[in-house]
This record gives sequence, C-alpha cells and structure tokens, in this order.
Amino acid sequence: MKLNKLTSALVVFATISAISLPVSSAYAAPDAAKIAERKAKKSQAVGEKVGKAIGKAYELYSADKISEAIATLSGIEPSAAFDKAYLYKFLGTLYAEKDPAKALKMLTDAAKLDVLSFNDQAQLYRTIADLNLGAKKYQDALNNYNKWMDFTGETNPDVYMRIANCYYEMKQYTKVIAPADAAIALMKTPKKDPYIMKLGAYYENKQIKKAIEVLETMVVVFPDDKQWWVQLGNFYNLDEQYSKALAAVDLAYKQGYLKTENEIKLLANLYNNNNIPHRSAALLEKHMKAGLLKKDRGVLTSIASSYNSSRDFDKAAFYYGELAKLENDGEVYRRQGLSYLMAGKQPEAISALQKALEVGVKDKGKVHTALIEAYFYQSKLKEAYRHVELARANGQEKVANSWGPYIRERASKKGITL
Repeated sequence: MKLNKLTSALVVFATISAISLPVSSAYAAPDAAKIAERKAKKSQAVGEKVGKAIGKAYELYSADKISEAIATLSGIEPSAAFDKAYLYKFLGTLYAEKDPAKALKMLTDAAKLDVLSFNDQAQLYRTIADLNLGAKKYQDALNNYNKWMDFTGETNPDVYMRIANCYYEMKQYTKVIAPADAAIALMKTPKKDPYIMKLGAYYENKQIKKAIEVLETMVVVFPDDKQWWVQLGNFYNLDEQYSKALAAVDLAYKQGYLKTENEIKLLANLYNNNNIPHRSAALLEKHMKAGLLKKDRGVLTSIASSYNSSRDFDKAAFYYGELAKLENDGEVYRRQGLSYLMAGKQPEAISALQKALEVGVKDKGKVHTALIEAYFYQSKLKEAYRHVELARANGQEKVANSWGPYIRERASKKGITL
C-alpha cells in the first residue's frame, strides 16, 4: 500500500465534528409542580437556644477551631424537627474533614427530616452523595445524586460525571455511557474526563470499535493533546486496522507529538505492518543516532532486518555488523554475510561468514552453504568445492549434492583440478 493512501485515512478524522449530545433519556424528568412547591415553601427560623449555640460554633469554625465548635454543639438535642435538621446539617459540615463517617450520618439524618429550605435540602443530597462517593459507597452515592436531580430538577455535568464514575467503579460499564454523554452535552467547555470514562467503559466491555469512535472524536475536540493520537493508533492496531493505525501515529509524529522510545518503536512497527520496512529502519536509525533509542540488540536487529526486508542489503549488513561486534554473536555474523552476499559483495560476505565460524554457530552447515555461493561467484572453485564437502559433513547434503556436480563441471571446463 502506498504511503499517500495511508495518510488519506485521516480524512475520517477531519470530517468528525464535535456534536452536542442530548441529555440521556435514561433519567426520568423530575416533577416540575413539586419542585415549584418546594421552592415556594416559606423559610423557617431556627429556635433561640439552637440559634445561639450555632452562632457561637460558627465563630469558632471561622477561626479554624473545629473541635471547639463541635464541643459547643455537643449535648444539644432540640425537639423541633427544623432545629434538629439545621443542627445536624451544621454538625455534619464540621465533621466532614475530621470524621467523614460521622459527617455522613449527621447529614443523612438531617436529609431524612426533609424540613430545611429548598437550597439547604438540595445541598444536603449533593454533599451526602459526594461523601458516599469518597467512602466508596457507590450505590448510596448514586441514590443521593438521583435524589438531588429529582429534588432540584437541575442537570449538572459534574453530577453526571460522578454518576458515570460510580457505575464504572461498580464495573457496570454499560451504564457508564449515558451519564458520560449527558456530561459532555452539558459542558460549556469540553473536558476530557467524560470521554476518558466512555473510552474506559468500552474497552472494559471489549467494544473496541466503540472505543475507536470515542478516540476519533477526541482527536478533533482535543487536537493538541498528543496522547489521544497515539491511543487512536494503538486501538486501530488492536482492531487490525493497520493502515489507519499508521495514518494516526504518523500524523502525530509529523506534528512532533511522539517523544518517547516506545512511541517511536510503535510507529516503526506500524511501518513494517504496512509493508514499508525502509521507513521503519530509517526512523529507528535516526532516533538511535539522536540518542532517544538505545543502541542495543533489539533496536539494531530491527534496523538490520527492516533494511534487509526493503532490499537495502548494504545497510542491513552494516547494522548486523554493529550488532555482531556488540555481542560477538556468530549467528549475527552469518546474517551479515548473507546480506553482503545479496548485495553482491562476496569478499565482505566471506569475511563475515568466516567470522561466524570462528565465533561459533549452532548450524555450521548453513554457513558453509553461503560460503559455497560467495566463493563460486568469485570464480574460486576450489574454495567453493571445499565448502561443498564441509556443508555435506554438517547436515546440508541436499545443497551439497546440488552444488557439487555443477562446480565440478565448471572446474572441468576451465581445467581446474578440485
């Protein structure tokens, strides 16, 4: 596949626009009449005794004397439901940092009385939900976020995000999508969190194509965030859409987004997967010389094998040689010799192959068969025939039987005694 066709895969990204999503219909519409009735409810005043105690406690709270503020209110047990709810709400606020569990109990007791003003009661449900979320009581948190929505009739992107988070933590991944979409629809300025939540949910449910759809949107909504381009490439790769994977990661590279060793290696692998080994080798070579990639066995092997696949045998031989010198590996010297042989450089091939035998290889027969060819094409028939015999002695009878008669015939015509 040609490279210009690969980059055309990005047309799909460019045509995606940030679409406002409707608030999910998974949530029932609150009762507007009841909400209006709650808002119209006359406010009450707290009793004198409780009011004085709370006033004193508030002064201490304002001076960061939390323990003293709590002590001021301890032992007070008002009989009126409104006073009791107001006191519990205030105490719950004081306990929030010191003892979240106690704060949660106080606030829950206050909410059950359902006598506070509209705003105070609404705040109670929201705070109770947040505390439950912090305490990892996800179902309780969900219940109270829903109570808040039913009570107020309001929609809020942060609340929907918390609902999505609860479902995610409960591993109910299918239920994550609706509140995450609702959060996206309500946000005036796009934020990554709900998209990440959807991405994670689809991934956990093994819905890779759906996850890809999320990422295709994210690279448009957050074009300067390099990680989503790389993630998109990874997910395309996971879905075996190799041309699109290359298009995404290659574009990220051209924009200067690929900075790490693994990111460069990912792009190199994608070039190979798309049958462009020369680009893979050149990319690794460039970043190895720049110091981003280590000059180690893995990188040198990848460069050499990719140049070999692209039939740039001189460069393949050079990098096999670099690896062979680094590790003194006979098998790598053999590969270097084969690359020189393919490049038509028989003297260099012979030198590398002899080095392979000197250092040691598991299959000497393969080295001798390569040396047959290297010597033959230099018209060194005696040496070629000597390696025919050595190949035969090392398990390469078929090759020896094929080359032997041919070399004897050529030697006979030239009057050479083998």
